[in-house]
Amino acid sequence: MIGYGRQSIDESDIAAVLQVLQSDHLTCGPAVAQFETAVAGRTGARHAVAVSNGTAALRLLYRVAGVGPGTRVGVPAITFVATASQALLLGAEVVLLDVDPQTMLLTPGILDRCTEPLDFVVPVHLAGRLCDLPGIAAVAAARGITVLEDAAHAFGSTRHDGHPCGDCTWSAGAAFSFHPVKNITTGEGGAITVTDPAWDRRLRSLRHHGIVRDGRRGPRAAAEGDAPWYHEFHDPATNERLCDIAAALGSSQCRRLQAFKAARQRIVDRYREACADLGWISLPSQPADHDPFWHLCIAHCDWSVAGADRQDLFAAARERGIALQVHYIPLHLQPLLAGASRAGPLSGTEAAYATAVSLPCHPGLGDADCARVIACLRAFGT
Repeated sequence: MIGYGRQSIDESDIAAVLQVLQSDHLTCGPAVAQFETAVAGRTGARHAVAVSNGTAALRLLYRVAGVGPGTRVGVPAITFVATASQALLLGAEVVLLDVDPQTMLLTPGILDRCTEPLDFVVPVHLAGRLCDLPGIAAVAAARGITVLEDAAHAFGSTRHDGHPCGDCTWSAGAAFSFHPVKNITTGEGGAITVTDPAWDRRLRSLRHHGIVRDGRRGPRAAAEGDAPWYHEFHDPATNERLCDIAAALGSSQCRRLQAFKAARQRIVDRYREACADLGWISLPSQPADHDPFWHLCIAHCDWSVAGADRQDLFAAARERGIALQVHYIPLHLQPLLAGASRAGPLSGTEAAYATAVSLPCHPGLGDADCARVIACLRAFGT
């Protein structure tokens, strides 16, 4: 079965993991710092903090930014639920924002038309496409809104003006995911990039049970503050560390990032060329201002032209050994967020969801696999 996404593991990845397995440190060792250096290097960020998964990355970024009771967080209505659920877990109110029906991204215009008061806004770089962050940041700054990026899909995406995704030029921080279907993988894992050194220190504490080694103020600090064993807990926190085994895999994968990006671009280009004459399906256009790392290849389908519906396409693909997917069911259609505030009609969101289908797109997809997908699309609706 050809799936929409899959990890790519080679001998260099296996060797990197094996080296850690044969070392003294399976966790809390040097491989994590090495991976953070690699992430910072690929994103251009001042600080990168590795954590256990992308959801933890969002939650910890939200927490250091001040998301919590009494705050309102604007979230695009098309995204994975974690973008919203982690704000809810911290006690914040989520406000759903519309998206452009073709790119499925939050735009400066949509944010500008939002009349709901917001403390934070979370642009989502869906499928590897980059939001217009300079435009969003300008609108947000004029209204005192803090920008936090959900960059789970966009590690390796770069703007033509030289700014990589996650350098935090137009945001206070960005959260990444390294799940097996993402642009690189650590198995499970994530990272947060920030500019503020105080946020960096806070994130490192929060991922490690809230342990504080600097700025100690407990009742034993004066007597034992300089002792090698001494540490304090100031706030409740959890264990969100990334282990050295996963970090070593991530560092190895970072060295293959450009090859992964080029492979996915070739697949999208091939689909686009092969389906150009099909009136019922359109492939994502190439952005004019940036080079996306195509985490997903989301096509839009005109079912009236096809003379069939999405379930028919899924069934036809499955018969050929192809597993399609949809990214995502809009948040307002999920029970968790059915009652969430909305910053106006979600017409773009609903139009995008009605037509969206994610095609297989990952570096392990060979020529024969692509040909099978294309043959399926060309046979459908005829």
